[in-house]
Amino acid sequence: MEEQLKEFGLNDKETKVYLSLLALGEASVNEISEKADLVRTTTYDILKGLREKGIVGSVVKNKILYFEAANPKKLIQILDEKKRKILEVLKDLQGLKTSKADKPHLELYEGKEGIKTVYQDILDKKEDLCSISNTHFIFNVLPYYVPHFVNQRAKSKIFIRLLNEKTEESINLMKKRDKKENRETRFIPELKDIPITEYIYGENVAILGTNPNEPSGIIIRNKDFAKAQKLMFELLWKLAKK
Repeated sequence: MEEQLKEFGLNDKETKVYLSLLALGEASVNEISEKADLVRTTTYDILKGLREKGIVGSVVKNKILYFEAANPKKLIQILDEKKRKILEVLKDLQGLKTSKADKPHLELYEGKEGIKTVYQDILDKKEDLCSISNTHFIFNVLPYYVPHFVNQRAKSKIFIRLLNEKTEESINLMKKRDKKENRETRFIPELKDIPITEYIYGENVAILGTNPNEPSGIIIRNKDFAKAQKLMFELLWKLAKK
């Protein structure tokens, strides 16, 4: 729960306070700070912030301020509202982004959220994929999001040919699910210690750095580069083991 609340946008202390308040029900600042193992002043500031976000309410009883967590469904309502606001201006935002399709173009995205942005670009393009990947590293960096991406890719009928390291983990997570997840997997044992994942799709190449300390994503939009990477992929594909 803590990890997924952080994905929602709460930091460590906000997550502690919110979960403590859910467990306590209506409670004073002192009770919440004790449950969350935080000092009172810090707890109060966090509660004010959560109240402004709309996921905590407050009431005064006998001159004492009490707080109570809103129904967790409120988190979904907040996300829906954010999505609605973005959709209202999406066309305007896209209009601001100038197209330079004829020139090599590189985009750098940092952190876990950056990698998610790269994955969303892959889904948006709806091109069949060629990928060189290490299952262990990519699942370790985004254990919740990568399965979501795989499901969305399969639902969108985006086929992928995957070159993977050969371990029990990769066989169970990938090879055994190939048919269900619209994929063909082959193995190159030497990929076992390489924390890099690459996707080739259309005229784009995405490279994910999956070192857990410095995750990042790069998209290179260039027809000739994508063509060269695809050629190297095809050579490796022929040598890989089924």
